[in-house]
Amino acid sequence: MIELCFLSNLTRGEWAAWVQAVGSVIAIVAAAWIAIHVAKLQHRNALYLHKTERRTERIEISKTLSVLSTNSSKAMKHISSQLKDRESVHNAAEGMILCDIGELSRIDTYLNNIPLHSVPHSMVTLTMILGSTVRQFKEKVEMALNLHRKMDAGMFEDFFRTLSEMITSIEATCNNIDAEVKRLETCE
Repeated sequence: MIELCFLSNLTRGEWAAWVQAVGSVIAIVAAAWIAIHVAKLQHRNALYLHKTERRTERIEISKTLSVLSTNSSKAMKHISSQLKDRESVHNAAEGMILCDIGELSRIDTYLNNIPLHSVPHSMVTLTMILGSTVRQFKEKVEMALNLHRKMDAGMFEDFFRTLSEMITSIEATCNNIDAEVKRLETCE
């Protein structure tokens, strides 16, 4: 070190100051590099967490839709079993037997309150089909209950056939929704 000092005409103190200055610069650069990489890592972690939360939300709303579709199917089957013939339609319309149309109305309200932008894009059409089927079934039953005295045999036949077709349709929709939920759980 003494020789180095003589070759450069710097004293030991000056050399120490230079070494300290260079070391400080290296420490500052290293601290900045570490801060940048820690920030990148934190950003990646935050993005991963956000993506995981969104995936969980999408799966949960899909599961909720699956439960609503199953409940819709059960309610429609139950109402159809209550209105199995002309006489039961007349009795329900006259208040002599209970027709659980109120439960289907509540399900219809729940379905209408699902914001489609919150549903995974692959479930939007299924959500719309489910809501439409429930609404049409409810309207068909309400119409029959209101107009039961004016309906002839052909109209009753059409009514029962339509209920049966809607129940078949909602069962297919339930199966499609369940399959899509399973796909979302495994693929996303």
